[in-house]
Amino acid sequence: MELQLNPGDKVRLISGGPVMTVRGKHYDVLVNEYSPNMIDCIWFAKNNEGREQAHYCPFQMEELIMAKHG
Repeated sequence: MELQLNPGDKVRLISGGPVMTVRGKHYDVLVNEYSPNMIDCIWFAKNNEGREQAHYCPFQMEELIMAKHG
């Protein structure tokens, strides 16, 4: 069963890591189209000075699971 993700959903990598928010489908500028199996995610982590910093990255759908609430 394929995971259905929508902007705002909370996910994490199957291998672990921080909870991330789905931004939407990944747009590949090299081929000028949305990648059918890639999702852009955003999460926040502290930088070396202790300040929260936003991170963005595309991930394959197969790498993600829904994050548990609580």
